[in-house]
Amino acid sequence: MPEKILITDDEHYVLEATMRRLRNRGYDVAGVESGGEALEKITQEPFDLILLDIKLPGMTGIELYKHMQKNEPSLAKKVVFVTGDVMGGDTRSFLSRTKAHYIVKPFSAAQLRKEVNGILSAGEKAGMSN
Repeated sequence: MPEKILITDDEHYVLEATMRRLRNRGYDVAGVESGGEALEKITQEPFDLILLDIKLPGMTGIELYKHMQKNEPSLAKKVVFVTGDVMGGDTRSFLSRTKAHYIVKPFSAAQLRKEVNGILSAGEKAGMSN
């Protein structure tokens, strides 16, 4: 059964391109354009990985991540942030504090693959040790 990935990005082109790249690699992919939609999705179905844009309308990626840390800590460990704002002080500080995985827009297919494979293989190792 293929790993299930949720992509949350309010830039429609980025969302579609990322979904296409991951589907072509055999992943089961869902995509949403807001933090609220992502929250709804993660409460309805399990995901092996979440690609989460930091800047989203309504509930930001950071707010959603904090919600996951509080309510579903194992899910928060499966997040890779996607940002075009890594140079912003608040974003840089947040990523440094949380030591969260992230990739910077625009990202290459190789960068995406590296982060996705890293998180998914870490999850497999954790599953084996239980």
